[in-house]
Order: sequence, then structure tokens, then C-alpha cells
Amino acid sequence: MNKKDWMDYLFYKIGQQQYDFMVCGLNKVEDKTLSTKWRKYSDVCFPVDIGEDWKIEWVNQRQILPNEVVLDLEDKERIDEIIKTLKEKKALFYAYATGSKGYHIHIFFKKELTENQKLKIIQHYGADTQKASSKTMIALEFTPHWKSGKIKGLI
Repeated sequence: MNKKDWMDYLFYKIGQQQYDFMVCGLNKVEDKTLSTKWRKYSDVCFPVDIGEDWKIEWVNQRQILPNEVVLDLEDKERIDEIIKTLKEKKALFYAYATGSKGYHIHIFFKKELTENQKLKIIQHYGADTQKASSKTMIALEFTPHWKSGKIKGLI
């Protein structure tokens, strides 16, 4: 799957066209981190005139959806246990190596969650609580990580 296919999947299938999530691009040049402005998925992917300006190579970050919890983990040994638990609960989830040094498990729900609900789930699994915020960007799936250049891919 490529990044455009994945963003379309998030918008149409997971979000049911309810969440016009934000995307941006990060890049490391020498010792500086450069960032694009945050732009809505629809502004990036729904252009009226698809021409030379319609490019999404720069997109490598996205906003966490309101119906999504991201478990950000550094410890690979815990992933199998969490995946087993999520399978037993018949949860819709995807697990990724981030392309950096960590791992993300994305759990999707049928309804929006509050930041407090997300926080409780994240704490239950002992993951990074910063991912409970609606203003947090994460590395875009199936895309090279902005620091390492390695693809954020399924595990």
C-alpha cells in the first residue's frame, strides 16, 4: 500500500468521511528539523485540478484520528503480548515498526474517544501518554521516517 492509498483508507473506511485529519511533512537538513504547515487531508488529496502541483511526496506525518488510539512503544518484547490481547478482544488494529527506534500499534474504534478515554487505554498498555492528545502528529504509515529514511511498515 502506498501513502495515498493509506490516507484514503483512513478517511473513507476508518473515519467514514467524518474526520478531515491534518498532515504535514518533517525533514532533517544538517542539524535542523524543518516542518511544513499542517494541512487538511482534503486540501492535500482533493484538488480540483490535478496537475504538476498535486504532489504528496512531502507528507510523512498525520494526525491521530478521533476514533484511534496509538500505542507508542519502545520495547519490542511487549508487542506480541499486546497483539494477542487485542486479537482476543477482536479489535481492529495494525502494528508497525515506525522506521525510527519504536513501534506503533494503532487501534481503531467505531466511535470517537475523548482524550481522557484514550489516555486510560494508553496507560493500561504502558505506552507513551503524549499520543492521547488530538494535536499530536505521528509518522505516516508506508512512508519513510523523516529521520532514518526507513519505511514505517507493518510487523
